[in-house]
Amino acid sequence: MGRPLKIKESTTVDIGFNNVGSLTNPVYPETLTTSNYLGVVGGVRATATAGFPVVACIVNVDAGTGVEDGVILRQKGTTKYLVLGDSSGVTAVCNLVDDATPAIGEMCIQMATNSDSTLVNIRRLTNKFAVDYSNTRYVINFFSDEGSMIKSGTNGETNGLGQIEKFTST
Repeated sequence: MGRPLKIKESTTVDIGFNNVGSLTNPVYPETLTTSNYLGVVGGVRATATAGFPVVACIVNVDAGTGVEDGVILRQKGTTKYLVLGDSSGVTAVCNLVDDATPAIGEMCIQMATNSDSTLVNIRRLTNKFAVDYSNTRYVINFFSDEGSMIKSGTNGETNGLGQIEKFTST
């Protein structure tokens, strides 16, 4: 499964990653400010703030609730998550699918991609990376979809930035 998604426990615990301004000699896209960070976290909507949001997803937890906004409570596998329906309050294990209107037991996470901000569905998500259904890998964050990052261990090969859909407060 790789590194599971970090889950935000409160407004003060596991709230995000170190901002790029606090790193020693950081190299980051111009579109990020020094208070922004690379990477994303899950968690309940009540813990989300403008500076430290949580991943927003589209879920269908059971037949009685239908498609609704939701949040990730825990990662169970590469494409499987324990989610909470935002309006229903129902929790369920859902699998990622390439459909913004998921069936029961399914979910969708979307992100904006480089420069045109077109939303694409995510096939796989970790703390720092997302892969879409065309197998393109992105460095992810909550703040910008413009720019790219050099892949570690390459001769200048890059990954584009993906901006994950987010909740910033209740």
